[in-house]
Amino acid sequence: MNLLQRVAGAVVGVVFFVLALVFASVIFAVVAVLALALWAWLLWRTRNLPRRRPGSGGGTVIEGEYRVERETRRLDDDAR
Repeated sequence: MNLLQRVAGAVVGVVFFVLALVFASVIFAVVAVLALALWAWLLWRTRNLPRRRPGSGGGTVIEGEYRVERETRRLDDDAR
């Protein structure tokens, strides 16, 4: 390969690399705009749904105590 072919190959490689970066940035921008549009649409569709906040009295709270009882085996239980 002579010097002219090497320089031309390097220039073509750099041009393709720059084109790939531009293409990728355009694709990224389109995906970002679509995601923003989807988020805004979901926000708009759910604007009238009731908000459930903890402690607002909207649910049923059952208060009480509990005790964990572990199973104990006795010697006379094995005789049965």
